[in-house]
Amino acid sequence: MEIVITPHPLRTITLRYDRSKTATEFETLALRYFQEMHDRTWEIKQRINNARLQIPAFKIQVEELAALLEEAKGKFTHLEMAYDTNPYKTTIRIQLKKLLVDINTFLGSFVPKLVTLTEDYYDYDDYTIAEDKWRTETAHPQFHKIFAHYQDCSVDMVFFDADLDDFRGVLSFIKKQEGKYVEEMNELIDGYTDLNEQLADFFEAVERFDEGLIIGD
Repeated sequence: MEIVITPHPLRTITLRYDRSKTATEFETLALRYFQEMHDRTWEIKQRINNARLQIPAFKIQVEELAALLEEAKGKFTHLEMAYDTNPYKTTIRIQLKKLLVDINTFLGSFVPKLVTLTEDYYDYDDYTIAEDKWRTETAHPQFHKIFAHYQDCSVDMVFFDADLDDFRGVLSFIKKQEGKYVEEMNELIDGYTDLNEQLADFFEAVERFDEGLIIGD
């Protein structure tokens, strides 16, 4: 018997082989799928983690944008209330106009990247469904052949079963990460969508009041 330890970024694979037996075709395919399953799951983990690392920064940017909007709303309220004879009215108008430019500049600095992150998130659903389907409909049926015909296999069934069980533990953890990814992205998308609607309403109100604040004068 020979124990073979295979390092993998997802987890270390540990199997035992009886080298006096020649691996059958179904066993060779099953072991290839076992390696591929690790590769695919590692890609899933990387995709989730890479996306989740970006979310906090976008949440901060949404908060910053919301603060700019609140400041602009305050200036707009003052401008609406100011009499034409108020010597400070021109200054308020200049301040508001600058804030509107700042808002648009800020939007341009992060929204395209947020759109990309969001598109990747929406694509993830189809991606993970396809991965789950491959695992359950392609890989697992092939693994079952090892258990059904273990006496014909060079790989030790007990070691294979234990290693497969350890893999399931890692997959379970990744599925929990996936759940957090979904929650965090939904919160980010909902927060930005709500803010974007507020921005649209505000810019419309400003334009009705003084078109020159929006298009320049």
